[in-house]
Amino acid sequence: MKLNPEHFFPSAVKLITPLFFVLLCFYHALTPEGAGDEGLFISDLDYIKSYGWIAAIEKGIALTYLILAYPLSLIVKNYVALRITNMLLLLFLFFYFYKWGSIKNKQFYNYLLLISASGFFLAGTNDTLFIVSMVIFFNETYKFLEKEENSNGSLLLCSVIIAFFTRELIYIYIPLILLSSFLIWKIKGKVWNQWYIPVSLLITLLVVNMPCIEKNQHISYDNKNPDSSIKATWVQRQYLAQLLVNDNKIPNQTHPSWEETDAYLLKHGENSLPRTTAEGIFFDFKLTVLEFFKDFSSTVFLSIRQTGIMYISVIVYLFFAVFQRRINTNLFLPFVSLFVVAVFSFIIISFVEGRWLLVSYIVAMLYYSDLEVNKKLPHNLILLNHAALILVMFYGSFKVLLKLL
Repeated sequence: MKLNPEHFFPSAVKLITPLFFVLLCFYHALTPEGAGDEGLFISDLDYIKSYGWIAAIEKGIALTYLILAYPLSLIVKNYVALRITNMLLLLFLFFYFYKWGSIKNKQFYNYLLLISASGFFLAGTNDTLFIVSMVIFFNETYKFLEKEENSNGSLLLCSVIIAFFTRELIYIYIPLILLSSFLIWKIKGKVWNQWYIPVSLLITLLVVNMPCIEKNQHISYDNKNPDSSIKATWVQRQYLAQLLVNDNKIPNQTHPSWEETDAYLLKHGENSLPRTTAEGIFFDFKLTVLEFFKDFSSTVFLSIRQTGIMYISVIVYLFFAVFQRRINTNLFLPFVSLFVVAVFSFIIISFVEGRWLLVSYIVAMLYYSDLEVNKKLPHNLILLNHAALILVMFYGSFKVLLKLL
């Protein structure tokens, strides 16, 4: 019996992806309590229970995310509540695409399931809430630009409001939010038909953030800053990390301690490291350019583990369309995907973490799935992507099983 690749590879992806997701969920469920940034959110829940909401908000916490997780934390352990919250957010994202997302390609759900198997979604941090919000915002913007009938302005505005109150990372996306607003305004998209819903949400979040606004003059975000005895900033710590990695003094993807950063500043002077992101870009511009190409190439390579060759295909499609001068609003999603990766590669002088790129990868998958169903990609490229996804899942399963057995 002759194997038909046109049926085998798509069917294999549909079969293997749910099994891979279940395996990875089981594996990540065994992750020790408080691993990585999860410990910060666990301690914030403890702080709320010990000192009350107002004191916690004044201190600075991931307020929007913890409001969702707190009720569950009264029933189960804090870290379990955080992880369950993220699983519910992930389920909501699937529901959103099913109910309102205008997904034409059913294979997209397998693509989304694959990237959802990453530990970033299953750890107890506020990354998932931010990612879900921004993905919905960009997809709703795309629907407006494509003039789809079920475009939902209320969802669009609510999602970007939630993202703004969830992580300071939103400031990276400000240019894209402004571009989205301009493009929607240009086509006379009506996003204010149910204006009272996003306005009510905005007022509510401003009110609950008021203790932090009054005390610190900004809304409440998760506070990762060290105690007041530390003089260094996060930018200085990251910048020093890159210098030490380049000199082979510390392993890649690690940081010096806060105390080591302070000691470096004491030895070399306060101006030996940039204090802000803007300073970091121009502090040693040659280094910035070199690190941009290194980080961008490593990020594109990293995308294979999450998206097969989908991200690469979408970026190539974007460049090809620009080269042919076929520039229109249909290229919005690939532009968003490229912009996010390029910005992180440019401004993060240390190393780019995969969780920061999931918005970029998911919107690329959205666009790829549209290209696939509309037959705008070579058939062999689609089969190659399916084969790549299968290899990625087999490789990931093999590595996980080695750790479990």
